[in-house]
Amino acid sequence: MAERIAVQDRIIAALQDQIREQDIRYRYACELSNRIPWMAAPNGDLMELPPLWTVLTGLSVEECLGNGWVAAVHSEDVEPLKEIWQQALSTGEDAQADFRLIMRNGDLRWFQVRVAPRKAEDGSIVRWYGTLEDAHDRRVAEEASKQSEAFALRVLESTTDHVVVMDRDWRITFMNAQATRFIHDRRHGKIGDVLWDIYPDYLGSDYEIHYRQALATGRPVRFETGMIDSDGWLDLNVCPTSDGLAVFFRDITEVKRASDALIEQAHRDELTGLANRALFNKALEEAFEHRAERDTSVLLLDLDLFKEVNDTLGHPVGDRLLRKVALRFQSAIGKRDVLARLGGDEFAVIHRPSADGRSVEALAERLMESFTECFFVDGIAIKLAASIGTAKSSPADTSSNDLFKAADIALYRAKEDGRGAIRAFDDGMAERLQARQTMKVDLDVALVLGELRLVYQPLLDIASGRIAGAEALVRWRHPTLGEISPGEFIPLAEDTGLIVEMGDWILRQACMQAALWPDDRTIAVNISPVQIRDETLPQRVLYALSNAGIAPSRLELEITESVLLNDSERNIAVLHALREAGVRIALDDFGTGFSSLSYLRSFPFDKLKLDRCFVGDIGGSPQSEAIIRAAGEMGRAMAMTTTAEGVETAEQLNWLRANGWSQAQGWHTGRPMEASAIRDLMNRRKGEPASAGENPDPCGR
Repeated sequence: MAERIAVQDRIIAALQDQIREQDIRYRYACELSNRIPWMAAPNGDLMELPPLWTVLTGLSVEECLGNGWVAAVHSEDVEPLKEIWQQALSTGEDAQADFRLIMRNGDLRWFQVRVAPRKAEDGSIVRWYGTLEDAHDRRVAEEASKQSEAFALRVLESTTDHVVVMDRDWRITFMNAQATRFIHDRRHGKIGDVLWDIYPDYLGSDYEIHYRQALATGRPVRFETGMIDSDGWLDLNVCPTSDGLAVFFRDITEVKRASDALIEQAHRDELTGLANRALFNKALEEAFEHRAERDTSVLLLDLDLFKEVNDTLGHPVGDRLLRKVALRFQSAIGKRDVLARLGGDEFAVIHRPSADGRSVEALAERLMESFTECFFVDGIAIKLAASIGTAKSSPADTSSNDLFKAADIALYRAKEDGRGAIRAFDDGMAERLQARQTMKVDLDVALVLGELRLVYQPLLDIASGRIAGAEALVRWRHPTLGEISPGEFIPLAEDTGLIVEMGDWILRQACMQAALWPDDRTIAVNISPVQIRDETLPQRVLYALSNAGIAPSRLELEITESVLLNDSERNIAVLHALREAGVRIALDDFGTGFSSLSYLRSFPFDKLKLDRCFVGDIGGSPQSEAIIRAAGEMGRAMAMTTTAEGVETAEQLNWLRANGWSQAQGWHTGRPMEASAIRDLMNRRKGEPASAGENPDPCGR
């Protein structure tokens, strides 16, 4: 018996150890878990809470037993929570609710309570078991999401855009008020309808293509397109969503019509109503892209003697004459041809073969026949002629510009051959064009490889016989072609825009060379019209002066009147900025233009340089001598230095001295020379006159 009792005691002790271990595990689980387990009596009175409750709320477990737990609940949540609890007690069913607990530090935090009954076999409730779980982050996120959705809805309703949202099955899940009116008024569509059921005629259109593109790529698609069932236009932005598409669109019909009208106006020549240069270039580009499918030709036309009409009869008559010419041209071209006025008396035609098979040669002849009869303007009979250059597209053309330039070269040849000529671009012209293009590339490389250099032609002070300064002249020694004339490569540099970079290099080199001369000697540099169109030219000139360390008054910038022919106000502003900085401005090639006198009145030049064509006539043309004498007197009256170019003989120099000219420049007074030679010449004893014709290192021109 004693042994039996001992066995029972051991069994009982083991069971008690298991119970204690389970109790310890339970309490550890409660304390370590983020959930708070609790237990209540059948009537709902709280019977048990873990220590974590006290840690969170600051209330002891004893205070919260029974109904004391209410003290830890936010006042706004007490009654709703009690109602849910009473409902569970009366029905004996599970329940859950969210409410806010007052934390130890006074903060409010959302928790979720869940409760379930343990029932006896007869269905009566033995205990209520529940848990509390922190739900604060979830509730905050849900509230933020609700606010975000509400805000988004307000935005979508307030926007002037029409907004339609649909799922991947094309079923409409949302429309704002704008879209609802738009779709319902036209197709009686509503939320829940399938888009293509409402718009079956739009299947296969740009709409479906772009919608599917957005779905497939996951990237927004923006496009404009016309409405199939009307002449209206829509601007659509299709944005993929996680569930389908959101389409934002607006009716741009009126905007499109206004824009098209402006584009049409912008692409038309105001005087003749023909296509202008912009529309011509666009049409030529499109035709060039399809040249493999059909031949494309360009015809360029210049009216001969039109300038004389303007000069003698006036611009109003000239304008009316251009309109009549345009009408005759329109009657001569085919339906598929594009006729444009490029400006002034320049016209162009893009010719594409038509059904009648008319060739570009036949079209050129027909256009030339337009001038067979006189034009009558205001009762005046005007006889005109034209020069025409033509070019056909070929595989050698790399761009539409090549085709245009080919026609331009042919036009130039037609002008050279006399009035009323038609010339077609041929292989010989192509070779010359290719050589020109090659030279452009070589010129671009020449500046980098140091093939360009400067030479300097002395400027002789006639009264004292001393060298007053020098003009910097650029030279190019090509590695295979040898010396290339500036008359060939300077226009190329201007065409390509390289003249700006080249001009900066010339300025820097010339100023650095002048820094090695006596301080009273000037350096003259030619400025291209292309350079002066850049409003930063004054800053770049001042940089060259500062870098070399010479005074601005030692630099003379030489311009021709072509600088002032276009954008004269803006260019004069640039010249004024240079002059205010202390730089001297000279008007070069005086006497060869049409308006030199007016330019002298509009801008206070520091120097007037007479063109060499007048100096060459000294001693042989009293008229030229009278012009030179008058120009010198005018220059002196306006306090300008007067310089005569092209002085080749002692007789010319003596005549200029006798007639009061300030400076002379030419082979007699000094040929262009290398930098070292001009430096030696400048650094001779101050005031020593130079021997006429002295040239230590002639370069030639």
